[in-house]
Amino acid sequence: MPSERVMEILNTMKKIHCCILVLLLVFTNVMSQHFDKNTVLTKGTTYYMFGDNVKLREAPGLDSKTLVLLPIGSEIKILDMMEISHMYNGISSPWYKVSFENQIGYLVGGLISIYRHASHKDSNTNFLCNLSEKDERVFVNIRATSKGKVIDEVSVRLIGNGSFQFKNIGHRGVKQLHDILFVDNDSESCGVNGGKSYVFWDGTTLRHVANTSEIGDGGLYHHHSEYIFPEDKDGRENVVIYKEEHGELKDEETEWYVTTKQERNLTWDGEKFLPVNYREE
Repeated sequence: MPSERVMEILNTMKKIHCCILVLLLVFTNVMSQHFDKNTVLTKGTTYYMFGDNVKLREAPGLDSKTLVLLPIGSEIKILDMMEISHMYNGISSPWYKVSFENQIGYLVGGLISIYRHASHKDSNTNFLCNLSEKDERVFVNIRATSKGKVIDEVSVRLIGNGSFQFKNIGHRGVKQLHDILFVDNDSESCGVNGGKSYVFWDGTTLRHVANTSEIGDGGLYHHHSEYIFPEDKDGRENVVIYKEEHGELKDEETEWYVTTKQERNLTWDGEKFLPVNYREE
């Protein structure tokens, strides 16, 4: 029979394992969460500041006393969401009660980054993003930061149903690149275009270089395009493969459906894909 001391240790280990599992599940849920302009930030979750020198206020409201200025990238924890909102960058954004270090205050959600990814090349570089809206078009705003400073930023228009994920897959074998970021646009409705918007990072500049397409409508037509990078499955060294497929129903009675495909090897010259007009020829 195990001694009482051994049983105590085993029980303690079980509790630790359970805590780790819960933390992993929470982290996985946050990292895999799909966001849109109406998404509410998760209570008890850690986020990071997208804005720089943001005023942490004593109460929700622009007239409230400033407690401290939060630099870009500052770590905060969401404590609660307030009923009061503020229009920021074209989006109605709620005020949140947050904790920062040993202080508790309030700030507008539009100033918080909904994702943060570290560079695969430089651990000091992080990528932050939030949303804005103009003329009924929603944009994902991406910032590359290092040691509390913005190095570069770029905006990508959302397509699809307005919900998305933001990911970093590293350089994937493309020379001259540090990271490949992309906005994964959701599209769950027939006839609504989804796909990915790719942003390349070379250590100094963010470039929105390409969009892919994923659209179909009940067997009437479909269109799909993708990029295969050197380190991807079926990838080839020193080239990026572009694939495109289009299908259309010509005759329903005879089920005549015509599909066309094309594939092309591209090279990255540090600023753009070559040949430049690879989609048009």
